[in-house]
Amino acid sequence: YMYKKENMNLFNNLIMGGGEVDKFRRIIGLLLIVVGITIIATVVYKKVETIGKQKAIIEMFESGISEGTSTGNKETVNLDEINGYTPIAIIEIPSIKLSQALVEGISDDVLKYFLGHFTDSAAPGEKGNFAVAGHRVSDYTDAFINLYKVKAGDEVIVKTQDKKYTYVVEDNFIVEPEDVQVLDNTKEATMTLVTCTVGAKQRVIVKGKLISEESLSS
Repeated sequence: YMYKKENMNLFNNLIMGGGEVDKFRRIIGLLLIVVGITIIATVVYKKVETIGKQKAIIEMFESGISEGTSTGNKETVNLDEINGYTPIAIIEIPSIKLSQALVEGISDDVLKYFLGHFTDSAAPGEKGNFAVAGHRVSDYTDAFINLYKVKAGDEVIVKTQDKKYTYVVEDNFIVEPEDVQVLDNTKEATMTLVTCTVGAKQRVIVKGKLISEESLSS
């Protein structure tokens, strides 16, 4: 009898212990689900925020407003005072279905949401090296995620408030981060697009030259 009683107590202890373990596992499982949902919601929020900022600038360009000026009889608006950035153009690369706002500078805050223009490089359409940087992928944007797919012969279209510049891609290659000579000035109107490789250890470089210029003024 004593032997059976001891075995019964041991069996009950195992059951109770197993119940506590299952309860602990359920709690951990719920916590992991909550953490996962929070991470997903945060990423979605960041992407939506970027889309909103991009849309605002693109719509302003489409309305004929840029860099604090306007076309036609529209009221002059200073975009820098509105959203803290200085829009320059809209960049389109049809071969990879890209359409992105380009703003002045390459600070972390700029590249978080937009493509950035190297301040000391040529302006769109000017003689010299028109240089642009963008993230391949980040929490906020993946603007240049497909830049590596661009090939010689593809077009890059740059639309400012009154001009449309078309560049043709001549080369696409990879360099080390210290190979900054790709940003050197040129005598002709050229273009350099820069982003990171997977892992951000190297840089993808797309080179092109200006082939046409078209007025957008009415």
